[in-house]
This record gives sequence, C-alpha cells and structure tokens, in this order.
Amino acid sequence: MQITYIGHAGFLVETEQALLVMDPWLSPEGAFDSAWFQFPCNHHLAPFVREKLRAATKKVFVYVSHEHKDHFDPNFLKTLPIDDLTFILPEFRRNALRAGLAELAPAAIISCQHGEEVAIPGGSVKLYLDDSGINRDSGVLLRADGQTFLNLNDCKLNDELSSISKSEGPISILSCQFSGATWHPTCYEYEPEEYQAISRKKLLNKFEMVARAIETTSPRVYLPSAGPACFLDPSLIHLNFGPVTIFPRAPQLLQYLEKRLANGGTRLLEIMPGDAINAETGQVVEQGTERVNDAEFESYIRAYASRYGDYFKERQTPPSEDAAQEMLARLSAALGRKLAAFELHDRLAVPLYFGFSDVSGYLLRIDFPSRTVERVLTIPESDYYSLMTPSWQIARVLDGELTWEEFALTFRVRLNRKPDVYQTLIQGFLLLEPEDMNWFCRRLLEIEQNRQRTTIEAGGLRYSIDRYCPHQGADLSQGWADEGRFWTCPRHRWQFALDKEGECVTGKGSIHAVCLENE
Repeated sequence: MQITYIGHAGFLVETEQALLVMDPWLSPEGAFDSAWFQFPCNHHLAPFVREKLRAATKKVFVYVSHEHKDHFDPNFLKTLPIDDLTFILPEFRRNALRAGLAELAPAAIISCQHGEEVAIPGGSVKLYLDDSGINRDSGVLLRADGQTFLNLNDCKLNDELSSISKSEGPISILSCQFSGATWHPTCYEYEPEEYQAISRKKLLNKFEMVARAIETTSPRVYLPSAGPACFLDPSLIHLNFGPVTIFPRAPQLLQYLEKRLANGGTRLLEIMPGDAINAETGQVVEQGTERVNDAEFESYIRAYASRYGDYFKERQTPPSEDAAQEMLARLSAALGRKLAAFELHDRLAVPLYFGFSDVSGYLLRIDFPSRTVERVLTIPESDYYSLMTPSWQIARVLDGELTWEEFALTFRVRLNRKPDVYQTLIQGFLLLEPEDMNWFCRRLLEIEQNRQRTTIEAGGLRYSIDRYCPHQGADLSQGWADEGRFWTCPRHRWQFALDKEGECVTGKGSIHAVCLENE
C-alpha cells in the first residue's frame, strides 16, 4: 500500500488491486466562498490525480467524508473520468452530500452507515460516522495488502477509538486533524491577550486529542492532515499570523507530540503535498515541490495571496440603499423561517442581533421566546449575542449559493456574546437549515433524557456522572481528568467541574457529578 498525500485531508492510496482517492480538494477557488485555501498550495497536483485515475488499470474508488467544501470539491470532481468512478460516502440523515454527487452522475455511489464495511478488490473499506446534530462527518478505515490506514480527517470520534482499535487490530497508519476550524475565537471581539489565551487553550486541547488518539490506536506512523487551511482574502489574512492562533502548522504539533509521547513507538512524519508513504515500512519519498518551513511561512502566504489580489477587489462594492433594504427584508424572512421550526426557542432568554458590517443602520433583533424578528437601531441590553457580516456575504446564503454552515465557515463575520458563555442552541440556530432545526432540538432532548450513569476517577476520588455529554452526546466514560477536578469530554473537549456537581465551565450544562466517597 502506497499513500500519496495530495494536500489538506486528501490522499491517493494505491494497493495491489485498487486505487482509492480520499477527500481531494484541489480547486484553485478554495472553499467556503474563497475564504479558505489549501496550505501548502496543492493546485499543481490536480493533473497528477486526473492522470492517475485515467490511466488506472485497477478498480478506482473515491471516498468523500462529508459535504464541507474543503473535502467535497465538486469543481475538481467534474474534471475526473466520472463515468468510471465508484464513490463511497457516509449515509447521513441529511442527504446533501449524496444529492450533490448524484448530480455528477458517477458510475456508482455506495452509501455506508456507521461501522458498515464495503469490500473492494483485495481489501475492504469501513466508515465511521459522526452525525450528532451540528457536526456531520466521517472517518475511513482502509484494509489492504496486510496494512490498515485509519483516516479520521476532522471527524471527532475519540470516544470510539478504543473500541475501533480493539475490533480492528493493529493500525499501520493514522491520520487526523490537529488544527482548528471554528469561528471561536477566530471571529469574536476579544482583546489580543484574551484571544491568545483562548487560542492557546484550544490549540493545546487539540494537540492532546491527537496524542490520545495515537496512544489509543498505537499506529506505526502518524500523518498530520486536515489542516490548517490558509486565508488569502485581505479581510482574513491576519488570521494566518500572530503569536498564537487555532491554526497551528505541523511542526508545532510534532514538537508537542515528541515530548508528550516520549516513550511511544509511533513514527511522526511531516509531509508535504506530493509526498508518498510506504504503509508497510513507513518510508517517505519526498516528491512534493511546495515545501514550506516556518521561517518562510509569512512571505509564502503573502506571495500566495498576491495572486488573488484582483479577485478579492471585485467584492468590495457596498450595496445601494435599495439593495440593502431588500436584503434586510429577505434576511428577516429567512431568520423567521428558522424560528418557526425551532422547537426549543423558549429556552433562550437572550436576544440575538444580526446586522450588516458594510452598511450602518441595518440591524435585526431576534427574540426567541416570542419568535419575532424586528428591525432596530441599537443594542440596549447588556446580555445578548450579536453577529455582523458584509451584506454581500449574507446575499450568498439568501441566494442559495452557501448553506448557513458554509457561511459560518467563511469567517467573514464578527461575533460578540455577553456574558461570554457558549450556547449550543444559538450555535444550532445559526448553523442549521430550517428543515434541520426540529431534528436538532429533539436530539438534544434525547441526550437530556438519557439517564445512564458512569463512574470515573479524578484527583483520587470516584464520581458518578451522566455518561453522555450534554453538548452533543459524546461518551464521557472515555473522557479524562484535568487538574484533578475537571472532567473533559473526549470529542469536543468540554470541561465539567467535579467539585461543583459537574457544572460545565465551557458552555451551559451539567453532568450531575456525585462524589461517591461522601456517600
């Protein structure tokens, strides 16, 4: 088995009897309305992948993990010999990915549920799904030529890795995300010191998740992948730089892992797009021409961005007064449709303000209990959430060119929350489509009503806690203790204060911790 890294979360895997391409993101337009771009640049590998597939004498499969456009790249897929390709996809409750691929008319589409295995010539492919509400993702286990490649990309399945490892046996190669990909704290109005402190905590948490995944699966080789992206839009380019961000590069991770896993037997590799790895020996053939080190990172990014200067200039024309008025009315109607489908609206006492950052005086107030949206001029409350975005960016959503989740991932928003407390319901309201609202609310109610308990140990004491995280239902029995008093969720790293009856310190919620030593 030979694995060629084609950038970001993409791999081209050649076995003795098959060829499998995973998450090829190669289009020069980037992703999320050209907010994210591949780092290092991998556009030059598109002809290489196309030629490999056209010349293949083996059966060819393409695996797409989920519909995020840094994994599902329709513009590139259209350039492939689509009539000869079999796609392997996760079968999510929401069928946007399958519907998008069906439009390309491939030879075949195989949809897999969680843990379902598909036979391929000389081996098998098994998919693992996370379809837990806001998140929708999958990982893949490829078995062929006596080797196993577990590619989690950015699928958060840490609470299931122990059972996967036990059932699947030794893992030859592990790959998983190590960089952030969310709008917190990226888009929030924080002072520099607070921004860096939050970023540092999230960065270290992410690194620790990778370390624990390596400890659990004991792979022969670990490959950093699924990030970071880079940001070339002049309004976003600052996100690449700074003392601490949630977008670390591979050398930072590998330095952490070398200390954290000092006695481990896993080989840690830094790879560049085009590099090929022998799964049996772990040897790397450095074929990548875009090789970037930390010393030249900033100059590399600025040169990369200069190639898109004219493209981004075309977007900076503010709307006319009539166009802004019309857009605000359309936005109000779209938010009203979301509210109408939001079953748990009465749980949110704080209002959400939504406005345009490029034209003043355009602000909407969403009142959740009354399910109303009204135009206002100011924000009088001290307890509120707010989101500001360029009018042209929200137009992309209203015109159906972006989903609400894709809009969030453009990072062309500024957010504020007072007090600074995460609310899962507001996150869901902003990210989900109206047709997904009720399912999301019912999923949260199912988690709340699940009374199963588990026993954990922290700081020399035993506690009984709710087994499933109130955030998105991760199995807390697979979590870990921090500082002897916090219990950490293995999927999204929410923390709960055990000495305060399991109160969440990350967002709202509790795991109802009871110290068994006091009974």
